[in-house]
Amino acid sequence: MISKKNASQTLAKVLALGVSTGLTAFSLNTFAACTYTIDNQWGSGFVASITVKNDTATAVNGWSVNWQYASNRITNGWNANFSGSNPYTATNMNWNGNIAPGQSVSFGFQGNTNSGTVERPTVSGSLCGAAPATSSSRSSVAVTSSSLSSVAPSSTPTTSSSRSSTPATSSSASSFSVPANNFAQNGGVESGLTNWGTTAGTVTRSTTDKHSGSASALITGRTAAWNGLTFNVGSLTNGNQYEVNVWVKLAPGTPDSVLTLTGKRVDDSDTSTYNEYTRVATVTASANEWRLLEGYYTQSGSTAFQNFIIEATDTTISYYADDFAIGGQVVQVPSSSSRSSSSAASTKKFIGNITTSGNVRSDFNRYWNQITGENEGKWGSVEGTRDVYNWAPVDRIYAYARANNIPVKAHTFVWGAQSPSWINNLSASETAAEIEEWIRDYCTRYPDTAMIDVVNEAVAGHQPAGYAQKAFGNNWIQRVFQLARQYCPNSILILNDYNNIRWQHNEFIALAKAQGNYIDAVGLQAHELKGMTAAQVKTAIDNIWNQVGKPIYISEYDIGDTNDQVQLQNFQAHFPVFWEHPHVKGITIWGYVNGRTWIEGSGLIQDNGTPRPAMTWLLNNYINK
Repeated sequence: MISKKNASQTLAKVLALGVSTGLTAFSLNTFAACTYTIDNQWGSGFVASITVKNDTATAVNGWSVNWQYASNRITNGWNANFSGSNPYTATNMNWNGNIAPGQSVSFGFQGNTNSGTVERPTVSGSLCGAAPATSSSRSSVAVTSSSLSSVAPSSTPTTSSSRSSTPATSSSASSFSVPANNFAQNGGVESGLTNWGTTAGTVTRSTTDKHSGSASALITGRTAAWNGLTFNVGSLTNGNQYEVNVWVKLAPGTPDSVLTLTGKRVDDSDTSTYNEYTRVATVTASANEWRLLEGYYTQSGSTAFQNFIIEATDTTISYYADDFAIGGQVVQVPSSSSRSSSSAASTKKFIGNITTSGNVRSDFNRYWNQITGENEGKWGSVEGTRDVYNWAPVDRIYAYARANNIPVKAHTFVWGAQSPSWINNLSASETAAEIEEWIRDYCTRYPDTAMIDVVNEAVAGHQPAGYAQKAFGNNWIQRVFQLARQYCPNSILILNDYNNIRWQHNEFIALAKAQGNYIDAVGLQAHELKGMTAAQVKTAIDNIWNQVGKPIYISEYDIGDTNDQVQLQNFQAHFPVFWEHPHVKGITIWGYVNGRTWIEGSGLIQDNGTPRPAMTWLLNNYINK
């Protein structure tokens, strides 16, 4: 299943990447630190880019450039803040304002010629005012079609110090070496097509031609320039720079053509820009020899890294790729074993909440430091129509969480309720394939998910997923957790169930124990604890820990009562137990705005922000501590 943008968006994205078989001309203005490049032109339109290089000896914090046309005009741009209507001004965005000595940033734009020719104006600005470059230094700073986004790292690479900042264009690049800390898995296509895929077209494992080993990835059936091979390297860390390379070759009989390597972040909620795409390298590929795409990619922005894409400007050609490699540092998430054994005392627990009527309120981060989508992440909400994903509401949650540095819990992968209705009409094999596809695509899009309610309410008599049992048999829970572990290896995988503190307590314990090492933690929904004493709640939690031995999350706590004092008294009885229990890792309250929660009277503040007594107590004793 591949989620695609519409045709106009796809065309804009292709233009934004500025790829053309004719990309040989560039314009260098008077000063070597700023270059204006014509990336593509057609009829009355063009795509251009400006590269700003810091030729000084000190770091730059913020930049601004200006330029003006005689007849050309800009229609849209990316990777900069634009102002003016000729002359134009572009300033840095919040993530690309810092330029280390010797480093560069690039931004691009699309425009109309207005019946004139494509112009190459002079670019001015503080960084463009350095001494004019000599002929030898000009070649080192000019950005041509093959090196637009490929810049040297800010620190010494772990590989050969002789590596050029310009991508190599053929297999004869003597300075090439695989990054010493290469963490690409199956980049050589030796283990099937694991981590390889396509944006569109057909990918196969081919033994007809290969750069090394026994096979390569071959894409055929392309019908548009954006149809490309993809490679999944897992999550990347914001702010870190990565050395990336892959060998490519055209199918036999294909004339030389331009191939590009692009880094792709998960789409954000802004459908009018394409800042999620960063071109890493460009090469003129050949059917006669393997040639190298290599460059550097820096992960930045509000969404997680998705994959790398190898594309061609020719819309129908087929080509091979092999020996994908990437080097750099990724901040590691603790393994499942270390997650399971860590003590609650070592890390302050979170107090989280859910979205409100499908949105994140502006006051959310005033109170809560963990977020769960109330309904947005449930399978039925995301894929109500088979093979048609609605990621936008979930994207907003993750964008907010990343911007505020708080963890997200996915709720939920497999549940007998709020699943897509079409799943019940499929055969067992089709159902199994769709479950795996759903989990894979979610994890690919959101690899930084902290916690996942993998299976929800599976105790008999609650709402177990009959479709999953049809697909996988009686061991369906274990199989679902295996898939979650395969595709979301860094997430905490939770078996979540309805009020297992008060009801079906022993049944839940038996179910959880049967899953053995497949689960990382258990989730205790806590919707119906009103009237339970602190001692009763503690005894139940102790019992679950003693018999199951897995970390505990209070996953859905609320007290529904319009009487302020009743709600307050229950919070005062239960919350200290959750907070002080050594094996409870965090508490998620299920809604906080009165009149917008699923249980009447369970809100903690009025819509205008006025707190109820229970909220005031939380603020004074836990949230603001």
